[in-house]
Amino acid sequence: MNFFKSNPRLTIPNKLIINKSNMTTVTTIDKVCANIGRLPLELRHAIFNCLTIDFRLEMLQAKKAQIIRTLFQAYTERLLNITALKRIVDKVIRCNFFYRKEPNADYLIQPPLKKWLPPLEFKQMDEISSTEHPVFKALLKIVIIPKIHGTINSKTLRRWPSQHALDALTKIVSCITKTWDIIPTITVPSGCLHQKNHGNCGDNFNYRIRKYTFNSICILNKFVSKFKVPLEERAVKKLKIAHMRYFKRSIIPKMRSTYRVMQRKLKLSAKKVAQETKLAAKVAKAAATKARKDAKAAATKAKKDAKAVDTKARKKNY
Repeated sequence: MNFFKSNPRLTIPNKLIINKSNMTTVTTIDKVCANIGRLPLELRHAIFNCLTIDFRLEMLQAKKAQIIRTLFQAYTERLLNITALKRIVDKVIRCNFFYRKEPNADYLIQPPLKKWLPPLEFKQMDEISSTEHPVFKALLKIVIIPKIHGTINSKTLRRWPSQHALDALTKIVSCITKTWDIIPTITVPSGCLHQKNHGNCGDNFNYRIRKYTFNSICILNKFVSKFKVPLEERAVKKLKIAHMRYFKRSIIPKMRSTYRVMQRKLKLSAKKVAQETKLAAKVAKAAATKARKDAKAAATKAKKDAKAVDTKARKKNY
């Protein structure tokens, strides 16, 4: 089909065409966004209004993955109301493209889009027939959420209702991702001039569907932002519980065994010190006893020597 071509540059009136050949990396876009954020509010709005819609969508690449991840995290923590999410997605995505007059009626194309892409006319059997543009059939398969049967109970812990809620969330997320990934790549060839708007129908239609996609990303980003603080609090609580469990199962048993080992080492050390003290006292006592005996023996010998000298001197006098 010729309307699924690679993205040409959209020629939007009053829009500054930016050459994106040097701005394809996420790092460059992050730098541009960071520098724009430092400017005054009025200047930021003026610069943002000059950016093409393709560049705006490229700026939100990181937001898309974060939104999907937050939705599943909120469901896991039983914070997400899937029925409310389905209602919001149906409103910000499907209602921009199709509407129904009655709940069970067929989907009809929104008049603004039908204005940019009028029905195709052809001649058959000498009669002029018309049919809607084939791009609307492709859009109908993208933006419609698959039918979800039954009531969605997103906060139950029972097995089957929980599985049903997860299946419903998967269908809704599938519709979101298809819308965000496929619609920005749809390009209707230009060259159709409409009598009412005096403009290029293809380029105006391309801009409008990209604008709807951009708005849906912003709205869903605001919707999931309310889960940021509760998810962070629960993550901190889980981390604290995990640390306490690890401390109880791993650290405390090691502390007990280490305490017992240290107690045994202290007892052995005290016993060794007592033995060394006792041995030192025994050696000191033996040395003192020997010193007394030596002193007594020296005194006895000195006394005998003195008596012998005295006896010898007395015999000499006689």
